Amino acid sequence: MPKLAINSTVPSPQAVVAPRLLTVLKGYAERNDLMLTVDLGLARMAMSVPVRLELGEGRNATSIPLTLAAREHANWFPAFKGEARSEEQGPLASRLRLIGEYEVPLGGLGTVLNRRVLRGAAARSLRAFVVRLRADVLDEIRRSELDIRRREG
Repeated sequence: MPKLAINSTVPSPQAVVAPRLLTVLKGYAERNDLMLTVDLGLARMAMSVPVRLELGEGRNATSIPLTLAAREHANWFPAFKGEARSEEQGPLASRLRLIGEYEVPLGGLGTVLNRRVLRGAAARSLRAFVVRLRADVLDEIRRSELDIRRREG
């Protein structure tokens, strides 16, 4: 199983990012229409795959176990198992991390297809997921700041 670690910097302190990360992931887990864009690496072709995100047990304020898998035809798409983390990077910044492994379907044939033909489509798709996750965490931070301002003002 290929291992994966994707990092993205968030311009907010850890104490602000961690609870918003959990809120966003819980929202994803509740959705039935969550899609993951798969960049096939062939002539700029991409496809949207309906996925399910499940949160695992043993989560804490900064580490959230999760699995991400296709809702339909799961045996044709890689499945990811790992965790999303929020780590302090300084007083005004955090690092959002997706760490884990993904299982390529179809055994050795799937591994060859992923490496040679699709050129790491699963990893690119998970990078796009982290970009989306970061954007949604930032939106959640903005929403909560606006709520605080409304209550104070």
